[in-house]
Amino acid sequence: MLIIIMNYVFIEPISMTSLFVLFIAFLVIFVYLTYLFYRKVRISNLKKIPTAFVIGFSNSGRSFIIKELCKCKKGFSDKILDISYSDLVHEGIIKLKVIDHQNSFNKDGKVDHRSVDGLKGINPRYIISIIDVSPFSEPVENQINFANKISEKFKEKKVFIVANKVDKNSKNKLKKIEESFGKNFYKIRINKPSDAGKLRKDLIKFLETT
Repeated sequence: MLIIIMNYVFIEPISMTSLFVLFIAFLVIFVYLTYLFYRKVRISNLKKIPTAFVIGFSNSGRSFIIKELCKCKKGFSDKILDISYSDLVHEGIIKLKVIDHQNSFNKDGKVDHRSVDGLKGINPRYIISIIDVSPFSEPVENQINFANKISEKFKEKKVFIVANKVDKNSKNKLKKIEESFGKNFYKIRINKPSDAGKLRKDLIKFLETT
């Protein structure tokens, strides 16, 4: 006699609440993976052309410097990477993408290391450090310290130090910059945007010789 014993496993139906929680968890994971994918794609696209990071405190004049370097009124904004960038064009060819970090490197006056590490994948060729020397700027010592810490994060990269908003009262601040970085830094005077032309020429020169 053949006896077949069938075991029945009864599974309690999943509640609507549990299904909703599972759906939300799946949605969060999907959105995060999509974000990582697009972030990787954006970084890959940026790396096709040499890049330069422009760093500096709020109101130090980063946007002004980028505008003068790239000869453009408005750049491109990337919400995924939390940056904006403009193209430096020379003889009809895009030579360099100049990137503004939009304060992602600077958190309460300190270096936001997680944001910096997140953007190191772009592997910039140059760092352009803006130091505001106007009468109402942040303490120049803090700006110099910030510039040094960012430079440490991007070792072996060419760094351009730019003293911005220079006027007749900037002598002491310029002296402190010289003590930290030497005499080879750029000075851009208030209402003299043409002073940025030297930096633009040097960037193009370095691009063509390296």
